[in-house]
Amino acid sequence: MTNICAVSRIFFTLDGNPILQNLSINLPAGISGLVAPNGRGKSVLMQLLAGRRRPDSGNVHWHAPYYHVDQLARLRVSRVVDALDDNGLFDRFQRIDQGVGSAVDLNAVADSWHLPITWQQQLECAGLYCAMETPTTQLSGGERTRLALAAAFMHRDHYLLLDEPSNHLDRQGRKWLQDKLLTHPGGALVASHDRELLGYVDNLIELGEDGLHLYGGNYSFYHRVRSAELASREQRIDNTRKEIRKAELQRVKSLQRAAQRERQGEKQRGSQSKLLLDARKERASQSLSKLKQRSAQREVRLQQQYREEKAQLERQRIQRLAITQHGLRGGLRLHLENLILPYGQTEPISLTLHSGARWHITGVNGSGKSTLLKVIRGALQPAAGKCERHGSCVYLDQDFSFLNGAHSPLENLQRLHPDKDSTYWRTALASARLRGDLALKPVNTLSGGERLKVALLAITRGSHAPDLLLLDEPDNHLDLDSRQLLQNALREFPGTFMLVSHDPVFVESVGVNGELSL
Repeated sequence: MTNICAVSRIFFTLDGNPILQNLSINLPAGISGLVAPNGRGKSVLMQLLAGRRRPDSGNVHWHAPYYHVDQLARLRVSRVVDALDDNGLFDRFQRIDQGVGSAVDLNAVADSWHLPITWQQQLECAGLYCAMETPTTQLSGGERTRLALAAAFMHRDHYLLLDEPSNHLDRQGRKWLQDKLLTHPGGALVASHDRELLGYVDNLIELGEDGLHLYGGNYSFYHRVRSAELASREQRIDNTRKEIRKAELQRVKSLQRAAQRERQGEKQRGSQSKLLLDARKERASQSLSKLKQRSAQREVRLQQQYREEKAQLERQRIQRLAITQHGLRGGLRLHLENLILPYGQTEPISLTLHSGARWHITGVNGSGKSTLLKVIRGALQPAAGKCERHGSCVYLDQDFSFLNGAHSPLENLQRLHPDKDSTYWRTALASARLRGDLALKPVNTLSGGERLKVALLAITRGSHAPDLLLLDEPDNHLDLDSRQLLQNALREFPGTFMLVSHDPVFVESVGVNGELSL
């Protein structure tokens, strides 16, 4: 297997805090995926590979040219064409077309007359039908992502470093990304939580607590291996538990035998000399003391092993949150009649949902999916038509905006459910592994997965479950374990929900039973 890049023992700290420690790997050719929990340092590693940051120690050695598309800074250009035009030739072509080009302009474009057509083809292939001079500030988030990726795919001989490339892309955009990746000859490392996209990679790399691990297959293979590792760890914990019980029984039996020998010795005291009996008693006492010491050491070792294995399993295992079903009612939940949205789709929408409905709202970027949810929850007024909501409603977006970021998880939960006391919510937070200081930190300092847990507790553990749940791309920016947690919670949610998501794996897993296409 040809190696594209050698990473050797890199360490990196930020503001005095260790972020990455002793990482080594040889990146293979082809398409590789990179996965890690949020906050583990995945984006930092991508920036180190791209030379945007320098490690404190260790080195990164490339055997091929590379091109980086950052997750947060997709574009650093002012016009659409500037993303595709590395050498500033567009303005020269413009001057030549207008009849004011100089000899310098003509010489500069002498071998590049094909580029304007190539740029146009790249834009149209990416679903961008706009003028070359269009300011990038006029593009939506999905369009900016497509443009940044289109620019990357023009570097056919470069190894691409793509950080969360499918974020903000609609269904068509994701399909285009998958097709371009599969035909890109230079190879790529794709840092992503998109399980569908990770299904197309040749290798999967996990950034874990103890370093980088290369799995020779796609996400399905990685998932099977992880499941097997989890089952193996559970078996080891069960075996250790049995060993602890066995050691305890052996200790009790040994002490019983020692006590029995001592009683027999007392009975023989009349027939043997005191000196001999005292010597035997001393040896028996020393033997018993050593036995107790060995037994205690073994039990301490087994207990330590048990705690470590259990803690590791706790970190690996996907949680499940208990969901309240109190207060849910049957009947009508939502009625839309000839509804006209203030933005996006201009066609009227008519829809009636009853209790237990699970609908997926689909459509390209800009079609009005988020606008529809905002109209239903009452944040926007429709341009025309009727919107009748029946029962309680909660709106969950990718930023969990119904939580107050300046307040702690405990404060948020008490504000949203004042009928439950702090002891109840502390217990609920602890069950979601938000113990101690985590329960008291401001929500905006928590990771995406931790904020999700607070949001899900607010939805699922109050006195009453919401009758209607509106979900606006809640799976965006979540790591794999957090997506699984949200997926499990929605699958077991007893009420009605409307979901906007571009992830077909997630949509299928939560059990939708209806679709509204805008």
